[in-house]
Amino acid sequence: EGSLMKTVLKSGMAGVYAAVLPCVAFLQVGEALAQETAKASTQLIEEVTVTARKREERVIDAPVAVSVMTAEDVELYNTRDLAQITQRVPGVEVTHGAGGAAGGNVTIRGVGKPPGTNDYGLDAPVSIVMDGMPFSRNHLLDTGFFDIQSVEILKGPQALYFGKNSPAGVIAIHSISPEVGGEVDGFIRTQYEFVAEDQVLEAGLSLPVGDHWAFRFALRGQDMKDGWLTNSAQPLDVSGLYPGFDFSSRGAGDDDKFPNQSQVVYRFTSVWEPTDNFDATFKMFRSYSKQNEAGYTILYSCIDGPGANPYYGFGFPDILNSPDPTQTCPDSRATLERNSALPPAEIANEHPFIDEDSRFHNTYSQYIYTLDMNWEVSDNFTLSSVTGFWDYKHREYTNYDYTSYAIVVSEQGESGEGWTQELRLQSNFDGPLNFMVGAFYEDLERDLDAPVQIIPSAYSFFGPGEIPYVGGQFPGDEIYDGAFINYHQHWDNKIESLSFFGSVSWQISDKWELSGGLRYTEEERSSVGGNLFENSLGFSPAGVFYEPSDKSDNVSPEVTLSFQLSDDVNVYWAYKTGFQSAGISNPGTVANLGALTFEEQTDALVFDETTVEGFEAGLKGYFLDGRMRADLAAFWYEIEDLQVAIFNSNTTTFTLQNAGVVHNWGFEATTIFQVNENLQLRFAGQYNDLEYDEWEDAGCHPVQLLEETGPGCHVGPNGVPIQDLSGVGYGGPPFQMNAGFTYKTPIVGDWGLQFTWDTVYKNKGKRALNQPGTEVPSRMLTHLGATISQRDGPWEAGLICTNCFNEIYVTDITNKPLTKIIPGVGGDMIGTIAPPRLVTFQLTYRL
Repeated sequence: EGSLMKTVLKSGMAGVYAAVLPCVAFLQVGEALAQETAKASTQLIEEVTVTARKREERVIDAPVAVSVMTAEDVELYNTRDLAQITQRVPGVEVTHGAGGAAGGNVTIRGVGKPPGTNDYGLDAPVSIVMDGMPFSRNHLLDTGFFDIQSVEILKGPQALYFGKNSPAGVIAIHSISPEVGGEVDGFIRTQYEFVAEDQVLEAGLSLPVGDHWAFRFALRGQDMKDGWLTNSAQPLDVSGLYPGFDFSSRGAGDDDKFPNQSQVVYRFTSVWEPTDNFDATFKMFRSYSKQNEAGYTILYSCIDGPGANPYYGFGFPDILNSPDPTQTCPDSRATLERNSALPPAEIANEHPFIDEDSRFHNTYSQYIYTLDMNWEVSDNFTLSSVTGFWDYKHREYTNYDYTSYAIVVSEQGESGEGWTQELRLQSNFDGPLNFMVGAFYEDLERDLDAPVQIIPSAYSFFGPGEIPYVGGQFPGDEIYDGAFINYHQHWDNKIESLSFFGSVSWQISDKWELSGGLRYTEEERSSVGGNLFENSLGFSPAGVFYEPSDKSDNVSPEVTLSFQLSDDVNVYWAYKTGFQSAGISNPGTVANLGALTFEEQTDALVFDETTVEGFEAGLKGYFLDGRMRADLAAFWYEIEDLQVAIFNSNTTTFTLQNAGVVHNWGFEATTIFQVNENLQLRFAGQYNDLEYDEWEDAGCHPVQLLEETGPGCHVGPNGVPIQDLSGVGYGGPPFQMNAGFTYKTPIVGDWGLQFTWDTVYKNKGKRALNQPGTEVPSRMLTHLGATISQRDGPWEAGLICTNCFNEIYVTDITNKPLTKIIPGVGGDMIGTIAPPRLVTFQLTYRL
């Protein structure tokens, strides 16, 4: 039930029509254009190459829906982290996240971790690939983004060419490599952003050495003196939370503007080409970043107005039934203010891992090593190897209730290390048939630590030897004596993945090519976790550890048929599949599962695997005498068992589920038109429709849970409240568009001016779990840039303005932890705020 074939049969071949009809239209349009145009020898548009199929080819020849940001595109608006891609490429949403978000979330065509899904155990459906190494964690979103050759965004499931099977897409980042036998090349750049007082220094240097070696050194340093998000929290008498003590929370300090980021990033690259048929590229990437908060989170709306009681009062001390007089809370709109008070100094000093001098922070440190080797065994075969190693550590300390009470505070985070190995053999025969075979292996170990305070009145005073603490990591058994910590959660996770893949391409004729392949994946996951300490809240008791495990296997095939209308116009049709293995939850709070059997405990903590299958059709090529490059695509996909973690903000607990069947269809277009040598116009747009087609036992959102009889919410067979979301849409903005231009002109002597304008529009999003008030409002952003440079000289100066008209907006909306809910009305909401207008001056000297 719910399979692609059954759905197609039930809908009268609707899925086939959805795939075939756009193909027919593309073919007709392409034939008409191809008859009238051929690329001229004086083509003005820069040729762009991609490695979407693990070989260099023109972007118009790759039968894949791919958006490419070249080095020039990256520099156009000073793109310095992956989240900024959201402002550049329609259909891609990248957001930072705190708590269980493991760095944040990435969605392509609306598919990613569903809204509200924050669980450290859930891998990302969109894979990030850095210089050949794939990552299924999103901590790279906080990493400095510079010295980049290109960024390729592959849309839809990717089973064959990028390490692990990725069900929603791939973002492949290629850093600059030096050229053996080339010239000394490099740059030094200084930047200053006026709003956040952000100072940046970047440099890169390529050094060829002899006939076989070349090296590159690249460095980025950042020292932000201020920020663009104001912390408005003020000291508040919270003595009622701590009976017998006279405490006040600590308001915002002088440096409490977010993100106030400091960062050091460097990369070393070595290229060795000892013979004509062998090359090896080694890259070492090191980064460290620190921000003074862990999330771009603001109070978005308060159900009974700003300054009112922000908490649901059941079971809480009387003080929490009182207003927060320093609360900053607009009426369902974004604002550049947040409340994030520090807990009283006396409380912080009793925390076993922090002290009163500790400020809120978000730190991330990592090493990435990659080794890419290619050996032309003969004229007909190339053997490739990509080895990667990753060592990382993330820690965040913040106030998760976003009030001046500073109730929900934690210093938590994860760390780990892993390595990957991929081998690939590719043929290069002159005949019509070629093939590729390979294998991929990943071994990743990561751990999570989360000591959390939720209700500070539940303080612990134990005598020596009485503390129910298990673990042995820390000295002494009195570590929590006097602390106001409710629990300390720890998880150890191990992931081992092995896959084999292969493909065959058949050049049927000069016009037709048929290619197909598959990937077999076998992945094992195991975890050991529970509470090292627990006090008074009824979560899983200290010393009880759960050992969930799961083994997944899958075969993901794909088939693509390409037709070359002319030398520079191609049409393709594709059947594609994808897979995400089962996941093991590392929940924000560990429920007491002691009454369940081992099998029931495992079921409660394991997400089932997710599968994707569907169709794509596309048309891409050069038109109008090579002045226009266009890329059109239509898609229809079915997702079975989408992994969802539903957060109940009133109990700070998670419910794990797999949504039955999700359908996603839409279309997209990208065009670049070079009017003349001076003026380039560009347009990109996407529409996609996401819908839960079958999900009769979906969890209820927090408002429904508290009301018990909320609309559509009822008690299911197992006694858990559920709702039927079949036929209900969800996701971010369905329609997204980007339009802009670049104009270049000489001004004086050998100096020239480049001026750019890009406007991005995204319409209103859809509800999360059908909850009113979670629809993200529409927004329109405009970016401007002006650069003067020497035509044959080393100097370049630019002024870059992003979000120039200062649109203040959020990228997601969800319930505030421990929110107050008024039955029949709703509860307090939080949102992830995006940057306001930022203006950057940069000066560059190139060797």
